[in-house]
Amino acid sequence: MAFKDLREWMALVESKGELKRIKAEVDWKEEIGAITREVASRRGTALLFENIKDYHDTSCTQLLTGTLGSRGRVRMALGLPDTMRDREIINWLRGRLRTTIDPVIVNSGPTKENILKGDGIDLYNLPVPFWNPLDGGRYIFTLVCMVTRDPFTGEHNVGTYRGMIVGKNKVAVFLARSQDWGKHFTAYESLGQEMPVAAVLGWDPNLFMCSGSSVVGEEYKVCSAIRGEPVPLVKCETSDILVPASAEIVIEGKISTDPATYVMEGPFAEYPGYYAGMPEPRPVVRVECITHRNDPILVGLVAGATPGRYPSDGFFLKYFWPALMWSGLEDNGIPGITDITFDGWPEIMKVRIHKSYRGHAQQLATAIWGSKFANHGGKILIVVDDDIDIRSREAVDWALAYRVNAAMGDIAFFDTLGSPLDPSVPMEDRDIIKYGQSSWRRILIDATINWGLEPRPEWGGKRYPPLGTEITPAMQELITRRWKEYGLPD
Repeated sequence: MAFKDLREWMALVESKGELKRIKAEVDWKEEIGAITREVASRRGTALLFENIKDYHDTSCTQLLTGTLGSRGRVRMALGLPDTMRDREIINWLRGRLRTTIDPVIVNSGPTKENILKGDGIDLYNLPVPFWNPLDGGRYIFTLVCMVTRDPFTGEHNVGTYRGMIVGKNKVAVFLARSQDWGKHFTAYESLGQEMPVAAVLGWDPNLFMCSGSSVVGEEYKVCSAIRGEPVPLVKCETSDILVPASAEIVIEGKISTDPATYVMEGPFAEYPGYYAGMPEPRPVVRVECITHRNDPILVGLVAGATPGRYPSDGFFLKYFWPALMWSGLEDNGIPGITDITFDGWPEIMKVRIHKSYRGHAQQLATAIWGSKFANHGGKILIVVDDDIDIRSREAVDWALAYRVNAAMGDIAFFDTLGSPLDPSVPMEDRDIIKYGQSSWRRILIDATINWGLEPRPEWGGKRYPPLGTEITPAMQELITRRWKEYGLPD
């Protein structure tokens, strides 16, 4: 579904009772983060903070959090009915993610209503929260769409990367070379040039879902396909980067590739639920221009999940990442996939297959581990047969208990690329300045029926004995018909 801007999206969400306006004065230091975290953990509404301490008379006085923190709000963003189940949403997305629509370039738009340069730039005029008590600073880039452009092909990348204010016109960013903007960064380095960037804060949430989920292809084209109509783009003031014409706020700047310009950044309460990415010198966005709408709305989020504590805006990943992985596996010729999911943490993925040959699960695992998705997912991969419901913990546990033989089928991969924010990895291996990315040891748990076992004639030519819990159809019909006669409750 296409929204012309963030405000149209907010109007829909509010009309459905999914947006709460906070009119009481709140402190940008920790209080906003704590409220956002508590509401998200209760699976509550989106929040619009309208009365922020120290920000009553500034050009920006409002902050939106919790945009995509529920199934309902994700369905609304995608224009899907409330009755649609998770697996149906994933399949719908698979179809949309296989198509593209070109964006359109327009001459201007609401994001150009105010243009600030030079002494007019002061990031502290924006109500950026100090989200968590041990954060290294105020993180302005959280719910952000960071746009860069390949210097050779001109293709845009839109990604989500964290950034901490380190001065009136400077933001230190967590930049890994294996990410798409990291590849652009390396390309600009080879040319001896700074990398232009544009941070989009606040637009149709469909763009953020594409930005935050590692879609394959140019995000503007994929987002246009999901919306069902082109993304309208306008040229930046200081570079040839294109940004949504009705974005709330756009921060333009350049990043030097010279390590001498790096500034300490971190830590931040990251998606694994820990303060991950400890303080290290990191690249800096030197802000050269800020454009924004009249009365702009800043957007942000709290990241991280632990049992009982949830992020404010990450629910869409439960649909996007399985859809992307599923399509990628099929494109690599892996047959028989019937479902993919993860519960809370994408590091633990579950895949259900119709197994058709020995080594099927192992082939699937190596395809996932060699894909773009491997940056943040599939550290522990569980593969089951298609008689197992991967959305049932009981069913998966049963398969793990009685179909796994660690000596026959399970594999481990060492020193593959992985998340630099995973605290289980030794600090030395998480040095992205030195290595460009972190290192993961990955595990496949093959919980499919082992084809190394001999079929047995007494089991009907199958490798496993018959299920001892089954009731014959005739007996099931009999006891169902006589159930009330037995005097048993329904």
